[in-house]
Amino acid sequence: MKVCNLPLVSVIMNCYNGERFLKESIDSVYSQTYSNWEIVFWDNASIDNSALIAKSYDRKIHYVLADKTTTLGKARGLAIKEASGKYIVFLDCDDIYLPKKIEKQVSFMESNEYSMCYASAVIIDEKGKELKKTLVKNQSGYCFPSLLRHYEVNIQTVMVRSSVLRSNNNTFQESLVYSPDYDLFMMIASKSQVGVIKDFLVKYRISTGSLSKKCLELVYTENKFTLDRILKTHSELEKKYYPEFNYAYLKLHYYKAIFFISRGDNFNARKQLLKTKWSDWRYIVLYIVLLFPIVKKKYLLRLVNR
Repeated sequence: MKVCNLPLVSVIMNCYNGERFLKESIDSVYSQTYSNWEIVFWDNASIDNSALIAKSYDRKIHYVLADKTTTLGKARGLAIKEASGKYIVFLDCDDIYLPKKIEKQVSFMESNEYSMCYASAVIIDEKGKELKKTLVKNQSGYCFPSLLRHYEVNIQTVMVRSSVLRSNNNTFQESLVYSPDYDLFMMIASKSQVGVIKDFLVKYRISTGSLSKKCLELVYTENKFTLDRILKTHSELEKKYYPEFNYAYLKLHYYKAIFFISRGDNFNARKQLLKTKWSDWRYIVLYIVLLFPIVKKKYLLRLVNR
């Protein structure tokens, strides 16, 4: 198939001082077996060499410099407005696309009518060493109830139709710092079918300075914001999926417990776990472990994958 017959895919790259792994990330797009793509590179007012690296490539990179640094949600929303593709994908500056990522997802989306799709990911460390693989478990279709119980969408694996993002106010919430992607994708999943690809399509890097490690205190508030917003927009879902919503709300206390663990406050962590009403056996195990002060904080955080 000729390039002119292939739908254009816009790769959204938001960058703030991401020079360390940036070339490797961009190169992974240039190494794709799929050829009709563009990179919308949103420089969120970086002060390192990110701009020099991005500008060293050809015109397939559309470089945009922000006037000032904004939240990730706002930056991604602004970058999407610069995109021209039929499909939108996302790549952070320390992560890597596997060679057939875009090709497999375009073929999948062109053969189906899903609003978006996501896939499995390989987790790597700062040196690129494989730590584990996260195999997605859901089946394609209306998987929103399952996502309420177990959110498994890695944004690097997502492909979404640009038409979906430009309709029904589907955009990243500018006020959210930790979870603008969770908010957007759960909103989309709450009202449409989603495709699930079991293949491993990206390498997702865990680093010591990652946003997720810095924003543990925001998880409870921002995830609750999303759940509340979904119920306000689609009130009929509460009765239909009451057990799933109840589980999701109770899990918020688990997230708050993780925040207290990160602060070395095991007492308040246990109080939060009591509020989960033991909706998951793992909360009971964590509560018991927290009764033994001999267990160091770093091991506790490792137990909860932080």
